Amino acid sequence: MKVLVFSDVHGEFGPLRELMHVAGGLDCDFGLFCGDIVRGGARGREFMAAKDGGREPDMCCEAIRAERAEDYAFYAEFHGTLRPSPFPIFGVPGNMDAPEGRYLTCSLTAEGADSPLEVVHRSAARCGDWIICGLGGEITEVDREEFFVLRYPRWEALQSFRLFELIEGRRIMVLHSPPVGDVVDRDNGGHKGCQVVNEVIHTYRPELAVCGHAHDAAGQEVVGDTHVVNPGSLRGGRYAVVDLETMVADLREL
Repeated sequence: MKVLVFSDVHGEFGPLRELMHVAGGLDCDFGLFCGDIVRGGARGREFMAAKDGGREPDMCCEAIRAERAEDYAFYAEFHGTLRPSPFPIFGVPGNMDAPEGRYLTCSLTAEGADSPLEVVHRSAARCGDWIICGLGGEITEVDREEFFVLRYPRWEALQSFRLFELIEGRRIMVLHSPPVGDVVDRDNGGHKGCQVVNEVIHTYRPELAVCGHAHDAAGQEVVGDTHVVNPGSLRGGRYAVVDLETMVADLREL
């Protein structure tokens, strides 16, 4: 079996259309999407400015109100662009796919209802022998935020993946946040991963974990007993095809 892995669209749908055009020739059984459909720039800027200024962020500022319409348009285009996929796709939101309720609503209504995407954020799905369980957003030590950006703390990450203990099968973990590693979290000369992700991987020991967030860190490495793949940013034309028997990722560019 083979699986398509992609991440980080950020409102640029040309590469996604091209990926769906070639998807039928990839010989994949299903897909995994690691999040960040929309841009979310206004929310992200306000959140960071408030944090730096020691104040509460303003969810009613004009730029954030204007961004709402853009988000709905992006979600509709994303699901519509996925529709030609020849296989199911299991995915989670990225840290910019906030508010959480908007992401989930758009995944379950209108275009999302006809999309091949099945959301496994804080949930699980079965595909053949595989149990696919996910948590999107940015995983942190203690921070939690659902409106401006998506951030989930250690306890919630560990709780979400307890679903692995309830369902028998070979395990795949779908994340947006990468673990701290040598390859999959490298960003601008530093690390963009979180040690909590390493702990979650070591606790539940999936055979495969996929992630995004670190756009330039396309690569693969082993964390504990788990093969971890970051396909890189689809906005930059990068994706991966993973052979589930050998756990070797073929890192590709459009």
